[in-house]
Amino acid sequence: MSKYFTEEHEMFRESLKTFLNKEVKPNLNQWEEDGKVPREIWKKMGELGFLGLSYPEKYGGSNLDFFYDVVFNEEMGKMNSGGFLITQQVVQYMSGPYILKYGSEKLKNKYLPGIISGEIISCIGITEPDAGSDAQNIQTKAIKNGDHYIVNGAKTFITNAIFGDIVIAVVKTRNEENKFRVSLLAIDLNSEGISKRKLKKLGWHASDTAELNFDDVKVPVENLIGIEGKGFHYLMNGLQLERLCFIPSSVTNMEFGIDAALQYMSERKAFGKTINKFQVLRHRIAQLATEVEALKSFSYYCCQLYDQNIYDVKLCSMAKLICTELHEKVATQCLQFFGGNGFMEDYPLARMYRDVRVGTIGGGSSEIMREIISKIIIDDEIYKKAQGNERTNSLSNKGLNPFTEEHHLFRQTVKDFLKKEVIPYLDEWEKIGECPREIYQKFGEMGLFGLTFDEKYGGTKVDIWHSVILHEELASINSGGFAAAMGAHFFLAMVHINGEGNEAQKEKYLIPGIKGDLIGCMAVTEPFGGSDVKAMRTTAIKEGDHYIINGSKTFITNGVNSDYIVAACKTDPSKGAQGVSMIIIERNRKGVSATKLDKLGWKASDTGEIAFDNVKVPKENLLGIENMGFYYIMEHFVSERLSMAIGSVAAAQNAIDLTLKYMNEREAFGRKINKFQVLRHRIAQMSAEVEMNRIFIYDLYERFSNGDYLVKEASMAKLLATKLSDKVTFDCLQMFGGYGYMEDYPLARMWRDSRLGQIGGGTSEILCEIIAKMMIEGKGYKTESTKYKV
Repeated sequence: MSKYFTEEHEMFRESLKTFLNKEVKPNLNQWEEDGKVPREIWKKMGELGFLGLSYPEKYGGSNLDFFYDVVFNEEMGKMNSGGFLITQQVVQYMSGPYILKYGSEKLKNKYLPGIISGEIISCIGITEPDAGSDAQNIQTKAIKNGDHYIVNGAKTFITNAIFGDIVIAVVKTRNEENKFRVSLLAIDLNSEGISKRKLKKLGWHASDTAELNFDDVKVPVENLIGIEGKGFHYLMNGLQLERLCFIPSSVTNMEFGIDAALQYMSERKAFGKTINKFQVLRHRIAQLATEVEALKSFSYYCCQLYDQNIYDVKLCSMAKLICTELHEKVATQCLQFFGGNGFMEDYPLARMYRDVRVGTIGGGSSEIMREIISKIIIDDEIYKKAQGNERTNSLSNKGLNPFTEEHHLFRQTVKDFLKKEVIPYLDEWEKIGECPREIYQKFGEMGLFGLTFDEKYGGTKVDIWHSVILHEELASINSGGFAAAMGAHFFLAMVHINGEGNEAQKEKYLIPGIKGDLIGCMAVTEPFGGSDVKAMRTTAIKEGDHYIINGSKTFITNGVNSDYIVAACKTDPSKGAQGVSMIIIERNRKGVSATKLDKLGWKASDTGEIAFDNVKVPKENLLGIENMGFYYIMEHFVSERLSMAIGSVAAAQNAIDLTLKYMNEREAFGRKINKFQVLRHRIAQMSAEVEMNRIFIYDLYERFSNGDYLVKEASMAKLLATKLSDKVTFDCLQMFGGYGYMEDYPLARMWRDSRLGQIGGGTSEILCEIIAKMMIEGKGYKTESTKYKV
């Protein structure tokens, strides 16, 4: 069970799901035609306790934590009717909360019981014909006259305005200094002077949307919500919830679209086979599923922050930006899988395609989200939380931040070490194409090679977050080669010896390896076989008490200067991938030779092609069980791909940080280039994607540390993060202009180094293939003792 949901949450989910499948799903097509959802359905939901989940019990609510609202929105999203969904989202999350948080007790008692019972339909009136996200410039005026406000003006694109009962209207009121300030009023939609015009929309057909006109509408002063003139602050606070509630429902609707596409692809035939056999379609749906999985993790994290009363405008804006744009992408591409049928209203993707288009507009457009994010990141703008009733019905805050004070101290220690012993010498190591042995020994003295190993071998066996920190810090010093050289030793070679080695092998290789006195490398890839282990040609044929090894390996980090090689060899060529074993081969054995390769990037590491010519190796050098090498490789691929993923995200963040510094210094056309909106929005977009990937990977690390074996998820993480790192370094180099192309500036090396991310540890294409196999065929990947299936 997810760390976010308890057994009670899941019981609530099943109850709601049963209701929706029985009472809603069969009627949706009719409601889409009618242009409204009958009030009776909301009253039924109110009676069953599905509304007002986090509202106080004194008004009829259930006073539950926010993850019940997450469940509510997830299940509503599965119905694939944006109109049905938005009707109650507007009531529960976009209008009702203003009364709950800032309204007088009289207003709360007047409206909240009906909102929670489903008898009152409310709406929020912000947008005007000439003012959308720019709420400060609204023109609707509310002039106080005795015990009433006289309201004049217009609102547009107002969901629930035709059949609703009240509107929370954003108006301008006049203060004692005769200045107009934004306030909120609860206005009865049946008041004299209100006229409505129903709008015909592209999507959301099951909801009513209207333009409202106020002509001398009298509103009692007691209907003022909160303090006069504080409405803008209330809105900025409330909009975070509005943006947040979009996300769980969007995620499940995306999953609905992907599932529908997978089902259709398994049935539809073209050119003599079902279309789910076509690789281009398989990879496309794997990419979509990957992005949705990352977004889901990010959304849960943001929801947890909200549940803990943590007001994070930046993260909510990032989540809304990514979510709504991805929703469009999923709808578009899933419709494409359906071909001509996708364009037909008889199939579900047509409605989904229409409904999602408003996502990047409502609740603050994508452009507004990027503007908010860029103001926070570039201008250090602070969005303060408006005072109001805080949530008291939250879950535990466990898991919000995986790092303790001890972790922060460790991070600072690593930073200080790298600053003193590594960074000053990187340019030199980049030129000579290798790292000196002394730096391995200094790493060993610091204990950095022993983080995951037992104390009996000289390790410290600390938790996984120490390794995460080390990967992040290594990736942040702008030398992929140095990070690769260290990682190939302790995170590839030594991890295999620790995992599959016997006691004698651990004493011989692990103990000096942790000290940095012995350097290892891992050799799988061959000139004629990379990820295709079945095609491997290097053989290890047993002769008496030895193996005779012949073949070659290529692209091997530390392949020239390491002391030993953990090599994948065919011990039974007749069995293909099931005939692979892992064997330790000492560098000084007769018949071992290496050629240094000249690379595009990763210059500070030595990368070699290794040849084995009748190399005689004692059978005691076999790692683990003979012919189990493929499964050992697959088992360690999870940790390798997670490490590459978090390293890629850290490198991308470093690129953004360096670019922000440059943008703050560089001037063009009479102003700093960090004032140009196109560059600001580009930074905002990249920052949002980096943040989502970081949270996704942290979540996977937590699951991995708890024993989950995440073949699919780790593949997703590496696929996304390495692509992102490529994109970010490319875009950041562009923002440096001509200087980005100069080796004197950091982006040139960063861009070269990032390019290998999508190749090493399984190419992006291989990762898509793995993900597709697990999604479409339900393929499991077996380790030595367990078969893991989706």
